[in-house]
Amino acid sequence: MISLENSKLDKKILETFNILDFLRYEKNFAVAFSGGKDSTLLSILLYEWLRSRGVKDKNIIFIHNDTLSELDLLEEYARSFLERMCRLIRETGNECMLVFTRPIHNFYWRVIVAGYPAPNFIFRWCVNHLKVIPNKNALDGLLRRYGKVVLLTGHREDESSSRAKIIKHNSVCGLNEMSCNSSFFLKIDVKGVVKVMPIKNWTLDDVWKFLESVKDEFKLTQLFELYGSNKEARYGCWHCTLVKIQKNIFNLSPSYLYLEGARVVYRVISDIESMRLRKNWGKTKLGSLNALGRGIMLKTFPIVEELSGKKLYGLDEEFLGDYTLREVFYQLEPSKANKLIWDSAKGLKDKENRLIPIEKIRDVKITEEIKEKIEEKAKENFAYTFLIARGKEYFYDILQKLN
Repeated sequence: MISLENSKLDKKILETFNILDFLRYEKNFAVAFSGGKDSTLLSILLYEWLRSRGVKDKNIIFIHNDTLSELDLLEEYARSFLERMCRLIRETGNECMLVFTRPIHNFYWRVIVAGYPAPNFIFRWCVNHLKVIPNKNALDGLLRRYGKVVLLTGHREDESSSRAKIIKHNSVCGLNEMSCNSSFFLKIDVKGVVKVMPIKNWTLDDVWKFLESVKDEFKLTQLFELYGSNKEARYGCWHCTLVKIQKNIFNLSPSYLYLEGARVVYRVISDIESMRLRKNWGKTKLGSLNALGRGIMLKTFPIVEELSGKKLYGLDEEFLGDYTLREVFYQLEPSKANKLIWDSAKGLKDKENRLIPIEKIRDVKITEEIKEKIEEKAKENFAYTFLIARGKEYFYDILQKLN
C-alpha cells in the first residue's frame, strides 16, 4: 500500500490526490487507458485515492482503445490489468465499467480495401480513423448516459518537448503554474467533459519508482517485461510509420522483429510511385496503393504470421457481414468477397476508382525485379538499417517469400 511519507515521490502522490480531491464531488470519472506505464500509474493512483479517502458511489469508466493492430502482449496485459482493477474498485464501494473502443474499419481493411499508404506527418490518417473517432464515439456515448464526465489522462510534461508544448498551449493555466490548480486541466471542446491530467508533473523516474514499489501488489510483472531495459519506450500499433523505428519491438523476443520487417515493407512500397494510383485532388497527385502495392501487403500479412508465430488478430476480429477479414481477403469466392467489400465501403471517397477486385489483388505476381526495387528503396530507410543490424532475416525472409 502507498504510505505518504516526506519524500519526493510521496509529495507527487499527495499532489495527485489533492487534484482528485478537488474533483471529489463529481460523479462520473473516465480514465483513458492505453495499457502503458503512465495510464497504469494513473489507474492505480485513482484506486488508492478512492480507497484511502473513503470515496464511494462514483462511476469509474476505463476507456481502452484497441486499434486491432496492437502487440498481442500489450493487449493481453491491458485487459487482464483492467479486469483486476475493476474488481478492486468495486470493493471500495464504487461502480466500475470497461469500455473497449475499436475502429469502424481497422488497418488491414484500410490498406487492402481502401489502399491507404503508410501515414506520415502530413497525412496522419491512422490517428483519426483508428483512435480519435472511436474514442470520441465512446465519450459521446458516456455523455448521453451520464450527462457530465471527468476525463482523466496520463499526460506528463516530461514525456517529450512536443507534449510539454501541447500541455502548455491547452492548459487552463500556464505551464508549471503550481499555484493554480487549473494548470492540471486541459481545455477541451466537448460540452460536458472536464479533462484533467493528475500526473502532469511526474517524471519518468517517478513513474518507474512508484510502479516498482507496487509491482507485486498489482501484478505488474508483464508490464515490466514489455518495457525491458528501455523505460522510455512507447507502445502503439505495430505498423506505425509516424516513428522512425519501433523501439518497443526491440525490447521483445526476436520473433517480433518480423513485424518491424513488415512495417519497413509497408513504408517502402508507399514511397514507390509505381505502386500508387494517381488522383486529381489534394496536395499530392499520388493516391492510394494500387493493385501491386495492396497485393504485396496482402501476401506479407500471412508471411509475417508464419515467420513470427504471432497472429495478426485484427484480421479475425473485424467482420464484413458474417465473415472475418481473413476469410474475405484470402478464402471467399471473389464475387462474394467483392460484394461484401463494396457494401463495407460506404462513404469512401472516390469509391469507384479506389476499390480493386480482390482477385486482382490476390493474383499479383511479385517478380525478382519488383523485389529488387523494394530492397533498393528500403536501403534509404533508417528503420531498415537499424533492423538489419539485428539480423538480415527479419526483412529478407519476408522479401524472399513474396511471390
